Amino acid sequence: MVQVFILGGTGHAGGAVLDLILQKHPQVPVTVLVRDEHKGARLRNKYPAVQTTLGDLSSHQKLHDEAHRADVVINAAPDITHGDGISAILAGLKDGGRSRKGFYLHVSGAATFYTKDPNGVKEGGIWDDVADMDEILAVDQSYTHIPTDNLVRSASADVHVAILAPVGIGGISPSLEHPAPLTTGPLLSTARAFGTGFQIARGENESGWVHVLDFARAMLLLVDNALDALHGTNDTVEPAEPTGFPLWGTRAYYFVRTEDISFHDLQTALVPSLCRHGVIPSEEVKSVTHTQAARTCLAGSTEFDPDAPLPPPDSWVIHLATWFGINMRVRSSRLAALGWKPVENSILGDLEVAVDEYLKREGGGA
Repeated sequence: MVQVFILGGTGHAGGAVLDLILQKHPQVPVTVLVRDEHKGARLRNKYPAVQTTLGDLSSHQKLHDEAHRADVVINAAPDITHGDGISAILAGLKDGGRSRKGFYLHVSGAATFYTKDPNGVKEGGIWDDVADMDEILAVDQSYTHIPTDNLVRSASADVHVAILAPVGIGGISPSLEHPAPLTTGPLLSTARAFGTGFQIARGENESGWVHVLDFARAMLLLVDNALDALHGTNDTVEPAEPTGFPLWGTRAYYFVRTEDISFHDLQTALVPSLCRHGVIPSEEVKSVTHTQAARTCLAGSTEFDPDAPLPPPDSWVIHLATWFGINMRVRSSRLAALGWKPVENSILGDLEVAVDEYLKREGGGA
C-alpha cells in the first residue's frame, strides 16, 4: 500500500494540501507530523483516517524513519535554516529496500526572485520557470531558499524530487490551526502600530499571489502523477511526462502564481476591514520609508517609536519590511503546461474573513 507522509499538514498551505489529498485519495494512508498531541487530536477528530506522529524539523531520526516508511513525502513546513531536517527526510527516502524511487515534494518560495531595492516602485522583470530555468539554477547560494533548494536537487539521482515555489499565499484555508494567511499577522500588527494603512512611497511595487486552494490544486497535480506511477504494475515504471519536460528532477521547479497585486491595492483592500474591527481609526493609507516600516514591524502591536533602533539586517522583521516595498513577479509556465488554471477569485476577496479569523485567534477564540 502506498504511504504518504506530510510535514506542515496543520499549516495554512499544508492544511489545504492535506484536505485536497484526502478528498481525492481517501484510500491512501496519510501520516502527518504534528508538534504536540493537542494538534494531533484536533487533526484526527477532523480527519479520522489520518495518522499523526509527534515531532518537528529538528526531530531528525523521526523524519528519517517516517520518510523511510513513506513512498511520497510532502514538505510544506518552513525550509529556511532547516537543511538538516530536509537531509534526514531525503536520507530516509534514499535508504535501500525499495522496489522503486520515492517521491519528495518540497515547498520553497519565490522570494528568491524579488527586486532588491524596497523603494515601493514597480520595476524589474518577470521570471519564467521554463524560459529562465538555466538562470534559476545558477542563482547564488546566498539568496533566500537557494541552499535548501539545491539540497533537494542533489538527491535527484535517488529520489524523484520536485520544488514548488509559491509567491504570496492568500485566501482562507481548511486548516484547523491556520485558516488565515501567514501574512495577515504582520500586515495587521504593522498597521496597528502605525495607526493607519501603510505603503512604501506610493506602493506601486507588485508581487505575485496565489489562493491557497489553487496552490493545493497545483500540488495535487504532482501528487497524482506520483501516485499513478506508484500504483503501476511495473516496478520500474517512471512517472509520466505529459508536457515534454521532466516533472521530477533537478529542473523540476514550479512557480505557483495566479495574480499580481500592487502593495497599494493590497492595503486599499485591507484597511476597510481593519477599520471596521477598530484596529485602525480610519481608512487612510500613508506613505512611509522602508526604515520606518522596519521599526514599526519590530514594534508590532505597540506604539510606533520613530527613534527605535533598527532590527538586525538578517532578521525576519527586516525581510518582512523589505517585502512591503519590493516587486516579486513570476510566471507559472510549467504548471500551465500541465493544465493548471486558477479556480478561485482574487485573494483580495478573502481579506475580510482573514482579518476576522486572525483577530478571533489573537483574542483567544477558536
